Amino acid sequence: MSASMHSLISLLAYHAQLRPKAIALRHKKLGRWEQWTWHELLKRSEKYASALDKLGLKKDQVFLICSSPNVDIVAISLAIQALGGKVQLFDQSFENSIKHDFVKYLAALKPDYILVEQLEWLVSIESLNCDPAYIFYLEQNNLKQIQHEHIVDLTSLLAENKTPLIDFNSINIPASQIAFSFEHFENNQRFSIDYSHQDLIQEAELLVQTHELNEDEEAFIARAFSSIGHIRYLWSAWLLAGFSLNIPETLQTRDQDRQVIAPTLVLGTKSTYERVEQLIIQRLPQSGSWLRKAYYTVLLQAQQQLPLSLLQKILLGLFKRAILEELGFSRLKTALIVGEGLDEITQRFYENLGVKVEYWGQQAEWNITQLADFNHETAVISVSLVQ
Repeated sequence: MSASMHSLISLLAYHAQLRPKAIALRHKKLGRWEQWTWHELLKRSEKYASALDKLGLKKDQVFLICSSPNVDIVAISLAIQALGGKVQLFDQSFENSIKHDFVKYLAALKPDYILVEQLEWLVSIESLNCDPAYIFYLEQNNLKQIQHEHIVDLTSLLAENKTPLIDFNSINIPASQIAFSFEHFENNQRFSIDYSHQDLIQEAELLVQTHELNEDEEAFIARAFSSIGHIRYLWSAWLLAGFSLNIPETLQTRDQDRQVIAPTLVLGTKSTYERVEQLIIQRLPQSGSWLRKAYYTVLLQAQQQLPLSLLQKILLGLFKRAILEELGFSRLKTALIVGEGLDEITQRFYENLGVKVEYWGQQAEWNITQLADFNHETAVISVSLVQ
């Protein structure tokens, strides 16, 4: 890869030119897996960039995205960055409280553009202390039509835009340009952190080299686009190495979806691996049965590095294979954990299954700003709906 590959945009263009028909992204939607090649992802991103450019998105403007991952979120993120904009995300650890106090967080952030997943989020916005150029939404579940010239269905951008595509191959994004920023609010304090294209690519290079990742990997991303760990490591490594990135349909289907994909690379948090550990335990033979007792005896001997009989080795092998295949870990080569590490018991549990979970990454170093009380009054924006 040439030294000029110093931005996420140039990496996308590189893979689209080198391996245009290779699968860049898969996403399960409505029970079906859809997939996009590197060439298709590039063209979709260029279409979004052209449309956003027409709507006036400028260099250094902030585009807040509140949505689960899918091909459009990926493409529009790259489009924003291609125009020199910054993608702003609420950190995953903060997601559960976003909807309840969405308006007050927007009042603190004052983004130039906003993208929300559900139209209902817009209906709940009765006041904003900011004036975004456009508010986009992905889904409309209540069959109401919204009447506001600056509130737009995201998918209509591609259908309505007739301007020539912006060629990503001709774009030169400075390596120091901010690509993503993350936000978190707690106790009237704003926590924020920025990552440049250079920051992300340097960390990706280290991960790719350390674990010998290449374009043949099948990576699995949890349904959490705003995770700092996923963006810093999995997202940037995906664009650097050029492997396939797979996105489950929902949190409820992620285990079944992972089973179908059987990824070679998984990146998760402490809670991710603990949850999967409990799933494994639930799949063991019934408590008190001779088979369960035999399995635990074998695990204990293996853990203590005691010799196993031929029958015990066969039993351990059968259990490992059945459990790993059912959880989609049968082809797993690289299991990474970001954030807090596993406790010793959980770590040994995976080791006995032949899965080495390795810690990767450092805690984010947040910039902290003290905020005034959120309960102040804000200027009103009227949003009218027609049945």
